[in-house]
Amino acid sequence: MELLIVGCAAFLVTHLGISGTPLRGVLQQKLGAQPYLGLYSLLAFGSLGLMIYGYGQVPHIDYLWYPSTTLYAMTKGIMLVALVTLVTGTLTKNPTAVMSEAALDLGITGMLKITRHPVQWGILLFAAGHLIANGDKASIVFFGTLAILSFFGMLSMDARRRQETDARWQHFMAETSMWPFAAVLAGRQKLMVSDINWMGLIAGLGLYAAVYWLHDLVSGGASLF
Repeated sequence: MELLIVGCAAFLVTHLGISGTPLRGVLQQKLGAQPYLGLYSLLAFGSLGLMIYGYGQVPHIDYLWYPSTTLYAMTKGIMLVALVTLVTGTLTKNPTAVMSEAALDLGITGMLKITRHPVQWGILLFAAGHLIANGDKASIVFFGTLAILSFFGMLSMDARRRQETDARWQHFMAETSMWPFAAVLAGRQKLMVSDINWMGLIAGLGLYAAVYWLHDLVSGGASLF
């Protein structure tokens, strides 16, 4: 359990303690943009790898709540939305992604009308679904870390982008929302059929089907049937 906690703490510090603070700018100035990105990626993937390894070494027997067929059914529904959102968001040109500011010139379409952080919401829903289905302490630490990082990561990114003086960023932040559908309900965006990313939708549904049928192979033997 100690190794899992260390990995989760390192993962949070790397993202929220470096990328989400003024330390990011300091390191970029001292190291240069590309070396900083390389070092940051190494730390991020290294800590994630430590998290996954630590999670796999812990016996999942200490429960705060016990799994049930009802909780599993809830998770299956959440995971469908999570994976479609994650895949579609990944295939969307989003200016909030690393080194993707050029996407500001492409306009606000598709998933960006729903939320400017589709990938983060996909990860957050993925984590929330697994928290519901797994009540053991190790799962709470692991998936809770992903949920915390996704939520506060969105807040951190928005806080940084609101300080941008570029008029394109000001427009993008004003016309989109962090919370799903908030910009649509406020009348700032209007969803149309042309906003549907059919490739992302089909790929997301395909990934969901693959995960559903092969879940026991990627989860240490936990079947969804």
